[in-house]
Order: sequence, then C-alpha cells, then structure tokens
Amino acid sequence: MSLKIYKQSIGGGEISPSMYSRITDPSYSAGLAKCRNMIVEPQGPVVRRPGFSMVRETKYPDRKCRLIPFTFSATQTMILEFGHHYVRFHTNGSTLMNGNVPYEVATDYDESELFDIDYAQSVDIITLVHCSHPPRELRRYGALDWRLVDITFNTSLTPPTGVTATQHILQSATYKDGYVRKYVVTSCNLDNSEESKASQAASVVCNPYGDGAYNTITWNTVAGADHYRVYRDKGGIYGYIGETRTNSIDDDNIAPDSSITPPIYDDVFLTSGGITGATVTAQGSGYVGPNGEITGIDLLETQTWVVEGSGRNFYGPVAPGNCSAWQSDDGWALNFYGDGVGPVPNDEMISLFSASVEIYDAEGSGVGATAKAVFSSASEWIKLTKPTGNLNFCLYGFRPIKAIQVTSPGSGYKRPLCRVTITAWPTWTWSRKALNYKFEFKRYTGDFSTSVKSAGFLETSIRVNDTTGSGAVLEPVISGGKLTNVIVKNPGAGYSNPTATLISNYGSGAQISLTVANAGDYPGCVSYFEQRRWFAGSRMRPQYIWATKTGTETDMGYSLPSQPTDRIKVRVASQDSNRIRHIVPLSQLLMLTASGEWRVSPVNSDAITPESMSVRPQSYVGSSQTKPVLINNTMIFASARGGHLRELGYSYQAGGYITSDVCLRAAHLFDHHEVVDIAYAKAPYSIFWCVNNIGKLISFTYVPEQQVGAFAQHETQGDFESCAVVPESNEDILYVVTKRKIGNNTVRFVERMNEYIIEKDEDYLFMDCAGTYSGPAKTEITGISWLNGMKVSILADGYCVPDQVVQNGKITLRRAASKVHIGLPYNSDIQTLPLALQLQDLSFGSNHRKNISGVAVRMIDSASILAGSSFDNLYQQPTRGRETPGTPPKKRNGEFEVNIAASWTDDGQVCIRQNAPLPLKISSITVTCDVV
Repeated sequence: MSLKIYKQSIGGGEISPSMYSRITDPSYSAGLAKCRNMIVEPQGPVVRRPGFSMVRETKYPDRKCRLIPFTFSATQTMILEFGHHYVRFHTNGSTLMNGNVPYEVATDYDESELFDIDYAQSVDIITLVHCSHPPRELRRYGALDWRLVDITFNTSLTPPTGVTATQHILQSATYKDGYVRKYVVTSCNLDNSEESKASQAASVVCNPYGDGAYNTITWNTVAGADHYRVYRDKGGIYGYIGETRTNSIDDDNIAPDSSITPPIYDDVFLTSGGITGATVTAQGSGYVGPNGEITGIDLLETQTWVVEGSGRNFYGPVAPGNCSAWQSDDGWALNFYGDGVGPVPNDEMISLFSASVEIYDAEGSGVGATAKAVFSSASEWIKLTKPTGNLNFCLYGFRPIKAIQVTSPGSGYKRPLCRVTITAWPTWTWSRKALNYKFEFKRYTGDFSTSVKSAGFLETSIRVNDTTGSGAVLEPVISGGKLTNVIVKNPGAGYSNPTATLISNYGSGAQISLTVANAGDYPGCVSYFEQRRWFAGSRMRPQYIWATKTGTETDMGYSLPSQPTDRIKVRVASQDSNRIRHIVPLSQLLMLTASGEWRVSPVNSDAITPESMSVRPQSYVGSSQTKPVLINNTMIFASARGGHLRELGYSYQAGGYITSDVCLRAAHLFDHHEVVDIAYAKAPYSIFWCVNNIGKLISFTYVPEQQVGAFAQHETQGDFESCAVVPESNEDILYVVTKRKIGNNTVRFVERMNEYIIEKDEDYLFMDCAGTYSGPAKTEITGISWLNGMKVSILADGYCVPDQVVQNGKITLRRAASKVHIGLPYNSDIQTLPLALQLQDLSFGSNHRKNISGVAVRMIDSASILAGSSFDNLYQQPTRGRETPGTPPKKRNGEFEVNIAASWTDDGQVCIRQNAPLPLKISSITVTCDVV
C-alpha cells in the first residue's frame, strides 16, 4: 500500500522517546524526534539557528564566568562578564575598552560563587547579593566609570548636634517649676525620603503652664539637611511636635503626636556572636594541604588473585620456572614443600619478586602520584614443620611486600585507588647432595587492593566548640606542612567563648585563637516591589525577609510604634528551614525556596506594610539556585530536583498561584541534568534559552496563549556555560560563554548570536565562534588567530567556499571577496517521528514495515538540503537551479522534491540536514510511504 503523508506542522519541537506511544497527543502530529541547531517558530516552521560571533576571549581560559544583562533603555544595553574577581562589559558584539585593554571593575567574587550571585537592576544601578559578601551596588557613572560600592542601610544624614532647650516664662506665681521636658531633633532631606537618627536628648526643668511659658529648642546646622523635626518625650516615647527649616523651634506646650516618632536604625545584616577572625597561634607540623596529594597507602589483608598458570614440579637441581606470590590465610605467601630439610630462605629468593605500582583517580582528576613496593627481608620468613607423609617441612607465610611507599604525592586526587601487580621469575637453582627436593611453584598475579590516603579529601577541617553558637565554617590553609592561615567562610552566630580544633589525618600541634563580634549575615536574593527594595535568604536567617522603607532603597529604619512606611523584617514560618533563594515580583510578590513557593500579599490593605503583610504557601515544588525569568504575568524557574523547568502563574479557579511542568514532552533534554542559567528573548520570537550542566544549550519557544511550547537542542564544538539576553536594535540578542578546545588549548569565549532577520545574502552567519572581514576585496583574510589549527566554514560575498584549516591566523581564498565570514561549522538536523498510520486493520502502523520512497519539503528562503532515511544515508538536493553563473544560488521558496534511496524500516522516519553555512526554514514535510 502506497500512501502520501503530509506533516502540516513541525512546530512541536523535539519530543521525548517516552512520548512515542502517545500518538493521539496533539504534540505528536507536530513533533520531531530530533531538532538540533534548529529553532521552532511560534507559527509552526523550524528555522536554522543563527551562528555565534566571537566577541572576546574571557580573562581566564581555565575559569568559568557568568553573563548578567544590563538594560538601561532600548538603546543602551550591555552584557556584564562576571569572572574570577573581575567584571568586563560587552555591547553590540564589542567589548568596552580602556585604551588597548578591556575595561574592568575589580570584585572579590570567586569563580565558585559566580552562579550564586543574585541581582536586581534599577536604572543605572545593579544590586548584587551573595551570602558570603555584603550587598553591593554596581553603579554606572559614565561609559568608563563603573563603581562597585557597599550599600549602607542607614541614612546619609547625621543627627543635629548641640541641641539645647531653654525655658521662657512671663509669670510663674500660679505654677511652680519642676517639670522636666526632654527633646530630640532629627534632620531630613527635601522630600522626606531620608531622616537621620535622633540627636542626643536635651532636657530642661520648666513650668509649662505659667503665663506665656514656652521652651526654645536650638541646634547646629547639618550639612545636606533641608529641614528638621523635633520630638518631645511623653511617657517614654518621643512624639512629634513640629518641624522647621531654621535652627530652632518654640514649644508652647504642644501636645506630642506619639504615632510619629524618630526613626530607629540597626545593623540589619549583622548578627551578634559571630566568629569574625581566626588567628593561628601555633602552626604545628606534618600537615598536608587540601590539594589532593597522596600521603600514604595501606595494604589490605583481603584480596582476590587470579591464577595465571598451573603449578610445576621439579626434582633434583631446581630449574628456572614460574612462581609468584598469592594470598594465604597468613598473608602473601610463596609455599615450598621439601622432602627432608627444606631450603633456607635468603635474599636471593627475595630478588625473585617484582611489583609494579599504579595510582589512579576514579574521578579522573588526580595526576602525578607515584609509589613503589617495599619487600620483606629474608629474616621475615616463617618456618614451620608439618610431618605429613614424606613432606615433613613446609615453609610458608612469607610476605613479599610489606609496604607501599609514596615517592611523589601528585595533586588533585578526589577518589584515588592503587593497583599493584606482583610477579616472580626464579632465576636461581638450588640442590643438595643425596637429596631430592620437590618444589611446588604456583603462579598468581593480579591487582593488589590498597587503601589510599589523599589529604584534603578525607578530613582536614576545623571544628568549632561552643555551647551557645552555631553555623560557623572555618577553612584551614596549609603550607609547608604547617597551618598558616584560617579563612572564615561563615561566621555563624550566638558564640560566647568558642574554641577551635584542627581535625586532620596528618600532622599535629596547631592552635587557633578565635575572635567573636558582630558578624555579617548577608542576604542571598534581592528584588524591587511596591517602591521598596527587598532582601531575603541569609545563611543564619534563611527564611527572613527584609524590605526598605517605602520610597527608599537603603533606609532600613523603623519606628515605635511602627508606621506603614517603616522597613519590613519578618520570618516566614514553615515546616522546614530551606533558605529563600529568589524573590520574584509579579502582580504579587513571590518567594521561592528549595521546597516550596510562597506568596507575599497584603491583608485588608492595598499595599504591603509591616502590619498588613501576609505570607502564604502556593505550592511545594522547590526551586534551584538558577535565577528565574518572567514572561508576561508568569514565571519560569528551574526545579530544585529533577532538572525540569516549571511555569508558575496565577489561577483564578485555584484562587492562587499554581505550577506546571513544561518539560514533560521533552523530558529527555532535562532528566538527570541541572539547568545552570536561563535567559528570555521576546523578539522576534518568544524563546527561553537555558544552559545545562553538561554544556548543552536548549531553546524553548513558548507562547502560552496560543498553546505553543516547543524545545530544541543546540550543540557546538565545545560546551555552553552561561547565557544572557539583551535588546539590540530590533531584536533580543543572545550572548553565551563557550568553552572550546582550540588546538591543544582549552579556551573560553564570550560569543554573540547573529540576528534572525537578514536582508542580504552576504550577511548570513551560520557558524560558531566566527569572525567577519568587511572591506576592500582581497584573497588573504588575516586576524583570526583564535581559530588557529581549526577547520572552518567560509562564506565569501554570499558564496560557500570550501572549508579550510586556519594557519598562522589566516586563510586564503581563490577569489577576492569584500565580506567574509569564518567560523566553526555545525550541522542543523531534524528527524521526523515514527509514522503512525490508521490502516484497515485498525492498527496504527506499529507492526507494519515502511518504505519512504519520496520526500517533499516546503522551504522558505532556504538553501539546498540533504535528506534520507537516516543521517548515515543522506542525499544532496541540487544546490543550484537556473541561476546565472557567477552569482550565489537563489534561496528556495515552495515545495521541493528530494530524491532519496528507498529503505524498508519499522519507523519510516525522514532525516534532513543543513551542513553548509546557509539558511534553512522548513514549514512542512510530505513523505511517500509504502506499507506492508
């Protein structure tokens, strides 16, 4: 039976093999088995992903870095390259330069901390938070003037000094003096967004009820203050009595307003009793640093050996033969059975044994360690007499190896193992007159199991002892066998009199003195919501939330009694103690932890205030450390476990926020992996980009209102490590960090994806890590040294040029060209799903053989393709039609037949590939299929 099957849409993206049996699912008819280096458009076609241009090599090729977007306006955007202790800046495919070197701002963020940094932008300021560092602002003052500053959560205004109070009275006959009035004064800025702490109190003994009685309060001028507020003590609380722009005010028995009080400021991100310093008072000796060195190898008494040869008997003078050591109940043994008096062991026998020692790492990271076997001496033989028949002597129990000695410690070992192979080759002869001896030689050889000690990966740590405190983490620094320094990684809190002990498998004598004081307990996430800057998730207070006063970004002041505009400080009460990882502003404020999602909303109020704040759980999925992204009124985040992406949005039916797994139909792209970075591009297509921990880039075309959700996987010659999106011109442009092997060197690049919308053929760029020459026509293209030794694709003035290998940073063209793109090639592949057919026997074709004899592909502005029944058996579509010689091939629009070799298969799949640096866009596929 011959059928024509029309696949009217391939906009379902790549479908997991687990979905192949769900042929009635709507996504099956539009899905693909493979969608590699192709992007799914919301309308249904798939289009070849643009290539990446090389922007610049990262500062450290052996260290990871992370990209963070900066968008001041539609015309002012940048990509920030956060690396080990530095930030660089890129925009429109170029790097911000300071002379001949990239412009940098120094930071103290380590490589290991980069992907734990959370950030929020407000105009020219990016707030950066990390649990190990004080909150900071990266401020832009000019193109080459970026500053990283610590945030002071206090007012910049100082309280007035020199406050005095003086009584004035006309007549005091009716009332006597004896009332004590106390006053404090604060300074304020023009819009009352800042108010200082209260001044020192000034008091006066007065008669406030006498005729004409009043008190005059005066003070000194404060720099930067616009006006001043005066408060008077009433019942232990200073209430507001007035404000002025002058340096004095008269109190004629004004009734204080106790609902308005001076602000109170505290060190909001400090905790008492933290370990702020550790001093080495005695360095000790014999310690080994945490660098994965091999420090010792212990022999194990349990072992399995492999018999390589059978025993051999010798009579008379002993001839050379095979013998070796094996394990007996008494150890590693070489047995001799003699008729009469046995031979006496000597050093000559010991010399028969040899051993090879190999140290290797089960995780593959350790290098350089060597060791040798140490054999026992002749005196360590054990001699026993066993009168059994004619065999009245048995010599056994000899341990040929008594130790393994480390000759070079190496470095970087995480799970080291040792393999020792023992062999014995007798080269001696022995005989005695009038006696015949029978020697039984058994040859055993094999791997010798040992226990390898690797410093730094077993136990080298500092234990803090205290009955009141908790949470401190101290890291020892070992050099030259001595404890030279102690790094406080986490100060903890609540310590009163702590002591520290260095716990190590090696060395002794080190002593440490600890310093206790108020220590930093810094937030791990930040956001803006309702004119406040919000922080949450410190190490010691993992479920606390802090928010600045309304209308401010740094004022953490509060009042007694509290005011609606006061700062917010609250602990989320939950069943567990997982740290708040993200604060996300939607129509309401959302918080994500490793175990659940929470909504922060007001109760009986339009705005969140200290009195109206309500925190309610919404779901119990949990988020990873990867920063979520927003689309319209929903959020996409990476789940804490399982590696999947989830959508969180408001449901009117549920009366709250609910989550759903958006990866179910493409679970194979996410299972057992971790999403490490996510970015969202709005134009020209709504696409989420994410990078996982195995270096793959995944695109997710998502238009929820049209029920469009399609995944595709993107590969390159290397690994993707980070991604970010910023608007440039009329498109949202994806930037990535790639790790590549160029020649024998491992390097990292910041790369920029080319635009989707291209008007001229010579501007197409479908290659990675690419460079472009534009200028007078020439044949020798130089300046591409970053691709030395690599085979590259070339597009010259819109023509495909045969691949070349870059040598000495240049290539040579046969014909001069004025616009040339050179970069690493990649294949763009799609493969259709197994055919599902409704046949007369009511089956869906699962038990029928299929033969694809013809393929018709509807293409839009595309070059020729390769097609076939498998990627190992592809056929080239004619590359040119009736174009004028000497001009680039015309782009194809319409349905085109591709001749392929017929092949009977169970699935009836079609494979299509574009491997030239040219465009491809496919909207539908029609196959001619024979079924039996």
